[in-house]
Amino acid sequence: MDDLKSLIKEYLYDTMYEAECILRSDRDQNITILTDNLRALGGVTVITMLEPARPVNAQVERSRIKVKFFMAGGNMKAHLKRMSLDARKIDGVHSFIPVSVKNFHSRIYRQK
Repeated sequence: MDDLKSLIKEYLYDTMYEAECILRSDRDQNITILTDNLRALGGVTVITMLEPARPVNAQVERSRIKVKFFMAGGNMKAHLKRMSLDARKIDGVHSFIPVSVKNFHSRIYRQK
């Protein structure tokens, strides 16, 4: 029942945000699969690679990504912290650091 309430609340969100983030991940993990898994985070709708992944060392690579999302209640600082913690639970993700956030105005998504 709580999952259903969560889905309904997510449907009612009306402001979309865009964050630029730094993602550090395992080099042996497929980056496409990692970004697909990031899309499963609450409120996240789109992940865009801003530049190709660059190796940090033999095991880790760094990617700059853009994340579009709806804020799941509360304040922005708490939401970004929760999103970062949830991202690090994904196998292969070492860190997920939001660098900047702004409102996103979509031509397709009509805000109320």
